[in-house]
Amino acid sequence: MFGWVQGGFADASLEGSLTDSGLDQAIRGGTFQQITSVLVAANGEVLYEQYWDTGGPERLNDTRSATKSLTAIAVGAAITDGRIENVDVSAFDFFEQERPHRSSSRQKDSITIKDLLTMSSSLDCDDNNSESPGNEGRMYPERKWLDFVLDMPTVESYQRNEKGYGPFHYCTAGSFFLGQIVERATGESVDTYTERRILKPLGIDRISWDRSPSGEVQTGGGAELTSRALLALGELVRNDGNLGGHEILSQEWVDEMLFPHVAANEEQDYGYQWWRRDFACGETTISGWYMAGNGGNKVVVVDELGLTIVITATLYNTNGMHQQSTDIIEKYVLPQAPKCSGI
Repeated sequence: MFGWVQGGFADASLEGSLTDSGLDQAIRGGTFQQITSVLVAANGEVLYEQYWDTGGPERLNDTRSATKSLTAIAVGAAITDGRIENVDVSAFDFFEQERPHRSSSRQKDSITIKDLLTMSSSLDCDDNNSESPGNEGRMYPERKWLDFVLDMPTVESYQRNEKGYGPFHYCTAGSFFLGQIVERATGESVDTYTERRILKPLGIDRISWDRSPSGEVQTGGGAELTSRALLALGELVRNDGNLGGHEILSQEWVDEMLFPHVAANEEQDYGYQWWRRDFACGETTISGWYMAGNGGNKVVVVDELGLTIVITATLYNTNGMHQQSTDIIEKYVLPQAPKCSGI
């Protein structure tokens, strides 16, 4: 894929060796559980690629909510193509034909694509609150998930802050809704559009999508991709939307997507369906943007070091699943970088 070369660690961005770092022994010995792959590329060169499952490079990884970041890339492609004017347009305007038959409110009229991308809309949707009307667990049994979103109530007390954002609430239904907007804007099924416009130009020809009972494409989670495909998506973003001679996205979109629009919590910021946090780097820290999914799945871009890191894991619904992936990055990958090792 892209003619990447499998190399050693004698690179401008990394020195030392992950092969000799003890990472393999730590995973095989159970220090890190249910890790299925770790891939590291520095300045476009694959420096480490290891698998701990029977599928190896051909395995389609269920990366769960990492799909959301791919959805943000699809939205950016639709904007780059002129199919969506910008992120400030009303999200519900794409569904005028359905709206007379669905619940409506003035607050819904003011929900923008940007609100959905930053998970700061007025929709009463919070996956971390089982009582929330928009909780993803309430959506999955429904036959048509689009109807579920169109009928979702809003929070009456909703207010925007001085930057124009509402409170952050993690909302998978909103990410699914973004995929439906891409469908209406492009006139193509969102899976067909994403594969044609983004994946195939990157040499990615295998993906499995999750779907609603009525066949709607789930763009909020569950897409299955190989580890190398995930690395390609990370590299696309690290290279400002241009990879292998293919301009997939505008640099403007990548810059906007990887911007800390809202604070998700004390440790993490949120861009457009991408997370940001600081990782330990020697005596200091370094910023990384990443795709993240249940189980401990991560695709991390550390632009300052020219690094893209892929970790796939199946430790689903378990405390510490994300922390162990962060530990791999902080204790094994980043110490190989001169800036983090003090070399």
